[in-house]
Amino acid sequence: MDEKKPAKRKRIKHVLVYDRLYENIRNGKYPPGSQLPSESELSDQMNVSRMTLRKALLLLEEDGIIRTVPGVGHFVRDEKEEEKLLSAKDQVHITHPVYQYCTEKCDDVTVECRLELPTPAMTDALGSYTAAMVIADRWYRSASRYIAYSLSYIPIDVISAEQIDLNDQSQIKAFLEKTCYEKMGRHRLSLTGSKAGNFTASRHHLSEDSLFLLINEHIYDTKGNILVFSKHYIPYDLFHIEIDS
Repeated sequence: MDEKKPAKRKRIKHVLVYDRLYENIRNGKYPPGSQLPSESELSDQMNVSRMTLRKALLLLEEDGIIRTVPGVGHFVRDEKEEEKLLSAKDQVHITHPVYQYCTEKCDDVTVECRLELPTPAMTDALGSYTAAMVIADRWYRSASRYIAYSLSYIPIDVISAEQIDLNDQSQIKAFLEKTCYEKMGRHRLSLTGSKAGNFTASRHHLSEDSLFLLINEHIYDTKGNILVFSKHYIPYDLFHIEIDS
């Protein structure tokens, strides 16, 4: 098992561009329903390459902040995509989405985490304020290939309450893979497509195809407090969802 100590990592350039655009949208520079400047204008304004800008725009699109009309441009959404609310009491059994929806059996999970001050985008993703948060990367492996990637935000007060030692990655993994589901009071999932899986997972390449299933997952405790927010990426050729109603 590949377990490492918390790593400090510079924020990737396209994530910094994402944060700047997010702030501009949040502060009303680009109001709901408005069209963003063209990609060439935005890349010039932010002094980045078109490739870096497009990665940031893909992340904004998958987070429901903007929508893209091919051949026309990028528009700020009036409201986020409707999310499916799932109450734990209405489910027979809720498990980690990668294990539930990925067609390949996971043999190993590599975990890395770091402590960061939250950006407005991170705070909004959680849906509540936190003074700091632990960001955890998880890469899922089956035999000789990586089959999925998860990015999780955990409020620092949850880390304290659970008495998780950040120097012990196995404790972070146990909380994210199992404990948070055992303590869950409410569960919220949003499923969409994404083209950002390979560069978001960065360290390990997931798929030769650029299409992924993206599962945004909020897990709350029995009092309604957020325990963790996760983004799970599964390659399109490796997911299967069956709904029996």
